[in-house]
This record gives sequence, C-alpha cells and structure tokens, in this order.
Amino acid sequence: MDGKSLIVILIMVSASASASAEVYKCADGQYQADPCDDQSEPLDLRNVGSFVTSSSVSSNNMNTVSESAVNPSNIKHIDKKQEFALYLRKQELQRKIKNLEKDKKKAFTNSKNKVAQLRSQGNRANNNLAGATWQQSLAQEMTAVIQQGSTEVESIDRQISALSSELKQL
Repeated sequence: MDGKSLIVILIMVSASASASAEVYKCADGQYQADPCDDQSEPLDLRNVGSFVTSSSVSSNNMNTVSESAVNPSNIKHIDKKQEFALYLRKQELQRKIKNLEKDKKKAFTNSKNKVAQLRSQGNRANNNLAGATWQQSLAQEMTAVIQQGSTEVESIDRQISALSSELKQL
C-alpha cells in the first residue's frame, strides 16, 4: 500500500467518525452529547485528534507523507476518536429510546384519560332514546380513541425496537 492510499483511508475513517459525533459545551463548562439549551450548537471537532497535519503532507507533492502521519501513536488517536464517536452515538441512541418510552407512556395515559372522560359523559345519559344514541356515539368514540392510542404506542414500540437493535450492534 502506497502512502497516498493510506492517507485516503485514514481521512475517510476520520471523517466518518467525526461526522456522526456531536459534542456540545454548556455554560457550566461541561461537555455532553445532548444540546444544553435551544441555542446550543455542536462544537467543530474536525481537527481534534487529527492524524495528518499540514506539515505531514507536502503542498507540492501529495504523495509525500512524513513519518509522523503513519506512526502507531497516530493510529491510537484514530482509535480514540472512533471510540469517542461510538460512545456519543450510544448515548444519543439511549437518549432517544428514553424519550420514546416517555412518549409511549404519555400516549397511553392520554388515551386512558380520554376514555375515562368519555365514560363519565356516558353516565349522564338518561334511560331514553336520546341517551341510548348518545351512549352509542360515546362508545364508538372510545373505540376510536383506544385504536388511535394503540396505533401510536405500536409505532413508538417499533421505533424503540429499531433503535435498540442499532444500539446492540454498536
């Protein structure tokens, strides 16, 4: 393998690792994978832990690579960068799963509350034709609310399952 191929491979590995990782610096000086607030923007980490420096590649000849660009310590930087990107991705997936589980619980609770509200309205129906018609209407509405809630919960379950399987693969 010539020096040019090695540089291209190392740059591709570095770019893919840094593209998937986002790090935010909060006002208290802490760094985290999640945005600190609405105005948070990810830090630019493209040159952090770079293994090819401007002095490593000659501007006159792209085939000339200094020894420092391919030494084992630079490969360790790549491994650490990939490890950090993997850690951040896992944190992001866990955060998404946690938020989806909250959404699932909220959807279930909302559906349960709507059905309870409709049942309490049905208790007011009188023993006459109008009351019976109203109770039938409420029963149909309850069925629709239950179906909507279960559809929403199933959708969230599918998303959680997909994220969990991706997390296991990492």
